[in-house]
Amino acid sequence: MEANVPRLARLHSRTRLGMMAWSGPRGVAVRVITEVVRNAVQHVGTGRITLTMSVDEEDVLLVDVADPGPGHDDLDECLAGGRETGLGLVRQLGGEVSWFPAEADSGKTIRVRMRPGEFGRTPSISETP
Repeated sequence: MEANVPRLARLHSRTRLGMMAWSGPRGVAVRVITEVVRNAVQHVGTGRITLTMSVDEEDVLLVDVADPGPGHDDLDECLAGGRETGLGLVRQLGGEVSWFPAEADSGKTIRVRMRPGEFGRTPSISETP
């Protein structure tokens, strides 16, 4: 089941972004969302992962991925890491990445902020995880 989660997030995000009035490139946003969800599945293993997307009054796309894993004190290392996958790729694609403890129970939320005009590079044609 875990292998299907990033694919389901990609399909869900394509649908939601189609309904939202965000002016940024949807393909890049879908790639970012897929990477954050894939990262959560890979590092957390079992447990519930929740994806939330919204667009604020300044046209910034907010993507929150909550999981039951511990905090992310090594976020700077992850962002500086490999550029082909994970949070390093998310940053390269233009996402501002941060994290905060979950409001309920334990766990954390990874937040990605995407401004419509700030993108590093366009994802490859294949967005298959």
